[in-house]
This record gives sequence, structure tokens and C-alpha cells, in this order.
Amino acid sequence: MDEFTLKALSEKELSLILQWRNSKRVRAFMYDEHLITWKEHLEWFQHLMNNPQKKVMIFYHGNQPLGLVQFFDMDQTHARCYWGFYIGEEAAPKGTGTMMGILALDKMFQEEGMHKICAEVIQTNEVSLHFHKKLGFEAEGKFVEHVRKEGLFIDVIPMALLHEQWKIVREGLLENKGGKR
Repeated sequence: MDEFTLKALSEKELSLILQWRNSKRVRAFMYDEHLITWKEHLEWFQHLMNNPQKKVMIFYHGNQPLGLVQFFDMDQTHARCYWGFYIGEEAAPKGTGTMMGILALDKMFQEEGMHKICAEVIQTNEVSLHFHKKLGFEAEGKFVEHVRKEGLFIDVIPMALLHEQWKIVREGLLENKGGKR
């Protein structure tokens, strides 16, 4: 696991992140699918730099950036936040998403003191639903016809992971990866 790291987003990665975010395979599973302009992207970055309730990190394998993970609506009073992520590099090695998830969830639970991490998964994104379940997230209901995609209203599944559950799931994931951290 040592060859994998999370680093805070910096200005030098902005062009790459925009390329990833505007790719059809990433946009397809976002609430907002429009092609983001460079101006919009810079405005997002500036807003991010001044918002303590958001953290955006780039996931690296060695020196190669592979994906992005973000935490937002960070509420210290209730020790909860939301997260979102994507693997930007299509040729990322198998297991990359799991490693990114482990590092990101560890950071938020251990370093940031979160008790609960929430997600909203578009129901048609079966890969993401499976991934969240693998990480120990549980569905907490359904937002019926919550987003419009290609003219159709689609349900969204709110999911959450508690710190105590993460401790249990994490051990199993690391055992399957052949080592402990």
C-alpha cells in the first residue's frame, strides 16, 4: 500500500482533473453532466480553496495521478460528511479504486475525526453501488426520481458508513490485499 498516496489538490493538477471530469465515462454518473469550461473549473478551484468544509485530494500510484476523491459538507458538530470520487485514468491497475477508498476513508475517520461518511449513488451506477457495499456502506433509503438523465428521472440511493463498521470492513479488505497497514 505504500506506493499509493493521497495528496491535496494543487493548481498543477487542474488541467488533468478537468480532462478527467469532462470525459464521457466520468460525466455519465455525475448529477451534472455538462462539459465544464476552464473558467468554471477555475471558479470551482477558487471556491474550494476558501471552503473549510471541503477537501479534494488526488490519488497517486507512485508519481502517477489516477483519480480524485472529495469530501464535502464536512460537519464537525455532528462528525459527518459526504464523499465523491472517480478514477480518472482508464488504464488504472485493477484494485485502484479499493486502495483509493481505503486511504480516503482512513483519512476522514482517523485524521479528521468523522463518525459517519455519506454518499449518494445514482441507481443506474451499479459499479458504484457494488463498490460502496464492498467498503461497508449501507443504503439508508431511496430518493425517488431524484435526478434527470437523458430525459428520464432516476432514483438515487443515499448510503452511509459509520466509523465502527469501517474498522471491521477495513481489516477484511487489507487481508484480501495481502497485508496490513
